[in-house]
Amino acid sequence: MKMKLINNLPMAVAAFAIAAAALPEATPFFGSEAAFAQSSEDAKPKRNTRKVPAMSQGVHKKIQVAQEALEAKNYAEAKEGLDDVLSSTKINDYERAVAWQIKAMLAYEQDDPNGTITAYEKILTFSESIPEALELQIIFGLAQLYFTTENYDKALDYVNQWEPRAEIVGITQLMFIGQLHYVRSDFRKALDYVYRAISDAESVDTIEVKESWYQLAMSSHWELNEFDKVRDVLEVLLINWPKPLYWTQLAGVYGELGQEQTSFSITEAAYKQGFLDDKEIQLVNLAQILIARQAPIKATWVLEKAFKEERVEKSAKNYKTLGQAYMMANEYERAVDPLKKAAAGDQDGDLWFQIAQVNMQLDRHADAIAAFERSIELLSKELTGNKEKDEKTKEKIFNSYMQIGTAHTEMKNFDDAKKAFASARKSATSDRERRAITQWTNYMKAEKAREDMLTGDD
Repeated sequence: MKMKLINNLPMAVAAFAIAAAALPEATPFFGSEAAFAQSSEDAKPKRNTRKVPAMSQGVHKKIQVAQEALEAKNYAEAKEGLDDVLSSTKINDYERAVAWQIKAMLAYEQDDPNGTITAYEKILTFSESIPEALELQIIFGLAQLYFTTENYDKALDYVNQWEPRAEIVGITQLMFIGQLHYVRSDFRKALDYVYRAISDAESVDTIEVKESWYQLAMSSHWELNEFDKVRDVLEVLLINWPKPLYWTQLAGVYGELGQEQTSFSITEAAYKQGFLDDKEIQLVNLAQILIARQAPIKATWVLEKAFKEERVEKSAKNYKTLGQAYMMANEYERAVDPLKKAAAGDQDGDLWFQIAQVNMQLDRHADAIAAFERSIELLSKELTGNKEKDEKTKEKIFNSYMQIGTAHTEMKNFDDAKKAFASARKSATSDRERRAITQWTNYMKAEKAREDMLTGDD
């Protein structure tokens, strides 16, 4: 069971850091460090005080005009205004950082993640002139942005810059870092962060643990082949978010753990609750499990119901499974129809051999002969010249000739029976098979003599 990869964080996630740094109306861009506090579940960290340069009234006015143009989606005007600010040689680093922050927002609004990244990284070149809280937000925002562009190594570089300096790592950040490690196939580290997030959330009444967190944990354990842990996580998911998928996954995990009886019981329970009704492969698999567990009649019930409700394809393969289940249940009469449907246009000599055997069980000798002859025709084409591969095929060809001889004997077609046994002798490959031919030939001769005596033939 291969788990689905947790979806990449959308661009909207990166908007947090951008929106948090947005210019308040009629207020200097970096007027209050409180505007750049971490997410709601975190307390405001203590920061080293940095002396932020003043913004001139002229630059402030130009920045406001550019932001208003951005809000009105007049991107060309916004860009022109920002370029005008940045072209000046008289502005300070604080003012340059402000302009590049609006440029980052402009690139984001135009669905340009690379442009947003460029602007963010430009702001970091002025890091000594902006509040440290904002610097850290931008660093984390860059990690998120690189994640969205699938540059996971670069995203991790920024996370590694951010985390040691962050006084509090919130639950949202923990889950993001966990997912980053997951997509980089560092599943052990992914689990460390996921379980930290779950533990932190469980300790706070106002934060709800999310289903997707356990899904990420389950997937990570699966990648590490830790099936006992996968089982444990799935049981948590089933209790808190009961879904059909988790039932079938849990059954699969118990199978991986070698607990076949438990796996089967869970699968059957899922079927009885209707959780498999829209999953063709699961219904067919259940039928095959039932056959393997010597419960073929139950397998026929599953497949017949699925066919009737059009939940599985009426394919040759599925009809073959149904027919074989009826054969194993000794329901030969009911095995004929699905096997014939499976064999329609089929070039499977083994399948025709099974059809012939069913007809023999039902004493339908003429039908059995026709099916055995078709089987011989197809099986002969399957011979490859490889002694080991051809051994079973030749054995079925031999048995087909023998069954044809037997059927003709029962129908008192002794001349045809004699021909069939002669063909069987030509295909025999062992002394055991030759002795069987002799025994049946003698039986056929005795039957012929008895019939001639009864009819008065010489």
